[in-house]
Parts: sequence; C-alpha cells; structure tokens
Amino acid sequence: MNGGYIRVNRKVFEHKVFKKNEPYSEILAWVDLISRASYKDDIIRFNQFTKKVKRGELVVSPKYLALKWSWHTSKVRRFLDRLAFATMIGIVTDEGISRITIVNYEEYQHSTKLQAKSQAQLYPKSDTILNKEINNKYIYSQSFSKWWELIPNKMRKGKGKAYKSFKNIKSTLTVEELALRYKKSYEINKEYTKHPATWLNQECWLDDEVQNTTNKPNLIERMKKLGYTHKGSEDNYEQFIKNGKNYKIHKFKINAVIESD
Repeated sequence: MNGGYIRVNRKVFEHKVFKKNEPYSEILAWVDLISRASYKDDIIRFNQFTKKVKRGELVVSPKYLALKWSWHTSKVRRFLDRLAFATMIGIVTDEGISRITIVNYEEYQHSTKLQAKSQAQLYPKSDTILNKEINNKYIYSQSFSKWWELIPNKMRKGKGKAYKSFKNIKSTLTVEELALRYKKSYEINKEYTKHPATWLNQECWLDDEVQNTTNKPNLIERMKKLGYTHKGSEDNYEQFIKNGKNYKIHKFKINAVIESD
C-alpha cells in the first residue's frame, strides 16, 4: 500500500450529513468490508448462528451486503469474486454465509489499546441482521438456490423441506444436471411430478425416465427425420407410422431398435 494512514471512525457510515440508502461505490464497499472485520479473535452472533472469527475476519451473507450497499446480490458476489481473484480477501461460503478474511489486515488497522477500546464501544461484535427484509427463517446454500431457480416455477413448493433433502443427497451430478433431470421428470409427468423434497429423498434423479438430458435431439425428433410420423405413447414405447405400417421403439433403452407393431 502506498501513502500514509488515516483513522476513520466506523460511525462515518451513519453520519447524518450523508444521504441514506444511496448505492455504495466499489471503494466504499471495500472500506465497509475492512470496517466490519473483527479487530480481535472473537465469537459473534449472525442471525441464528454463533460463529468464531479471527482478527481480520467477518461473517456476513451476500444478501445482507446487497441490502446494505443498495446493490443486487449478483453484483455483490461478482465484486467479492474480483477481490478474491486480486488476493485482497479470502472467502469461503457455506449455507449462504460467507466467511471473509481481509488479506494483509494489519496494513489497514494498527493494533493499539486505544483503538481496541474505541472499537469495542462504537461497533457491536454481534453482526445480527435487524432488517426484516433479510431476516429469513432459512439461509440457503448457493448450490441449492441455483438448483431451485432452475427447476420449473410450478414445482417450487415446500422450499424448506426441499433444502433439508438437498443437503443430504449423495450425488456426483452437477447442480445444472440435477435440475435438468427434475425438469425432465416434470415434462414427462406434469401434474403428477413429485414435489422437490420427495423427488430428492427418493433419489429420483437415478430413474430411467430422466436419463440422457443433454440437448441432443429427442427420440421423436430423430424418428421424424427418418420419415416416421409420431402416433402417441404407450407404456415404455413411442409409437410411429411410416408407409402405412405401424412401428414402436423403447423410450429409455440406449440404442433401442425400431420394432414392428
């Protein structure tokens, strides 16, 4: 860091002369992160969670920062990613909560008894969110939130139960692939599609009907290119007609052959 140091009181963010709820600049957001970092090893309360923090660390959610800075949550995440890429912070996110470490914290804060005393008086060690807009019953992980956004709107029911199920699944699938398989289930079953929590609990992503969710042409499209006309579905077969003759082919078998019907 070039140049000297200035001591800035954290109360500057609350000064009456400044406009409230005005979007933060990136520089001001960076200063806010430094000011929120704990000046000593401590135990803090964040929503319903109790967390240990080390000097130079803060525990916060991107959603809370978005509200504080008047930014969109996605902008907050991109900003934090840039800081991490520039080795200005270290960040670990779990259950929707980010543990941020200010790299080279000692360059920004001098440890003195006077400072420690003033910080203890001016800045509460509890970072409890008081704003009702973000004091949600659940804090969801980023992976679950992404999966929830990707599944069909009509099936977004029972989010709390779905999240509990999501946390317990054991699968090597990506979030995107898991969402594609749920969408495939919805395309096939429509109003009979299992609710997300049930679908996850029963490991329905392993069902034959939801395999092969890539963007390759589906069975009906491939058959049409070969000159077959689709008649309908029965059990595990798709039915077709060509040159006045009826045919069928298994929906789910890999390399299924066309059979006379």
